[in-house]
Amino acid sequence: MRVEVLILIGVVCFLIFAQSTVACSSCDANKEGFSGNGMNINDFKSFSLGDNTPVDTSKWGMPSLVVKPGQKPSEGAQSILDRPYQNVPLPEGQMSMFANTEFKPECCPNAYSNGSGCACMTVNQYNYLVSRGGNNVPYSEY
Repeated sequence: MRVEVLILIGVVCFLIFAQSTVACSSCDANKEGFSGNGMNINDFKSFSLGDNTPVDTSKWGMPSLVVKPGQKPSEGAQSILDRPYQNVPLPEGQMSMFANTEFKPECCPNAYSNGSGCACMTVNQYNYLVSRGGNNVPYSEY
């Protein structure tokens, strides 16, 4: 090896050792540790855990989406069937699958969302995505 490379390695090792030694020598054991994102213990006293007001969970559940042959669809299923028709597959030149799709919190949970809520997908949009645009075949010799 060349002497210059050995000297450079030595200088780098010395700098690393010196930096770690000087940095730790100025550490104060009382200042180390977590302090709650810069909050003092007195700042936490303003928070109260005594509010035991029950949370309204009546709208948390999903409506029934069961559709039985010969019977009227449930309200949840009918709301999906009543959504405006969306072109699937996309028309020539259109790039967004959800260009004309509404996004609302009422349509959650869904895999597709934005700042307005979840995509209110139609049945044909869902089927198109599940079948990967017709590319999801059960078996192929290829």
